[in-house]
Amino acid sequence: MRIKILLILAAATALAGCVSPPQTPVSLSTEILTNLESRIGIAMDTLPPANLQLPGASCLLCLAVASGANSELSAHAKTLSMDEIIQLKADVVSTLKNQDRETLVVDKPLLIDKLPKTKRLGAGYSKRDFSSYAEQYQLGHMIVIDINRVGMTRPYASYILTGAAQAAVAGCVAMVDLKTNKYNWYLPIDLYLSVDGEWDEPKDFPGLTNAYYQVLESLRDMVLSPLNTSPVKVAEVVSPTAK
Repeated sequence: MRIKILLILAAATALAGCVSPPQTPVSLSTEILTNLESRIGIAMDTLPPANLQLPGASCLLCLAVASGANSELSAHAKTLSMDEIIQLKADVVSTLKNQDRETLVVDKPLLIDKLPKTKRLGAGYSKRDFSSYAEQYQLGHMIVIDINRVGMTRPYASYILTGAAQAAVAGCVAMVDLKTNKYNWYLPIDLYLSVDGEWDEPKDFPGLTNAYYQVLESLRDMVLSPLNTSPVKVAEVVSPTAK
C-alpha cells in the first residue's frame, strides 16, 4: 500500500504551552551548538495521550454523532504506543553528546502552562519564563519539547464528514536562552500523514497505524536533523618522539 505524506509546518497553529500568540519559526543558532562552554538542558512537557480528534464537530450533538460514527477508530487510537515520542528526548541528548556537548536531562515534565508568564517581550521570545532552570540546573540554554496533539484526526463540518482519517502529531520544539527567554530555535510542528487507498479497516486499522509510526519518524527527523551539525575540532599536533 502506497502512503502519501503531507507535512505542514504551520506557524499559525495554536500551540498550547509553547506560545500565544503564534510564534514564527526561528532557525537554530549554530553559534550556540558550537559553543562547548555552555551547558544545554533537554526537557519535555507532559505528553497528551494518543487519541482521535474530530475537528469541526463543534457542537455537543455534532461531536456525539461524529464520536459514535468513529468509535472503533477512537478506541484503536487510544492503544497506539507513545514510546517513539518518549524516546525523542534521549535521542536529542545522544545527538548532542556525539558532538561533545555537555548536556543535562531534566527528568521531570516541564508543566509549561504552570510557569510564570513573561511580560513585555515581543516576537522571538517565550511567553513563559524558563529562567528558574538556569540557576537550578546550571544551564545556559534549554531545548524544550512540547507535543500537544498525537494520534489520529478526521475532519468534520458540524455533522458532515469532510475528509478521510489521518495520522497526526503537533506541538513545537524550541531552544530557549534561560537568561533572556529568547528563542534561539523555534520549530512549530503540525504533521499529517494520510493513506493512499483504503484506510477504514477495523479493528486494527493497519494502514493508518503504519501512517502513525511513519509520522512519528518524520517528527524525529525534523527535530534531530538541525542538531546534527558537529562543531569543528582542531586536531592536536604531537611531535614525534626523538630516537
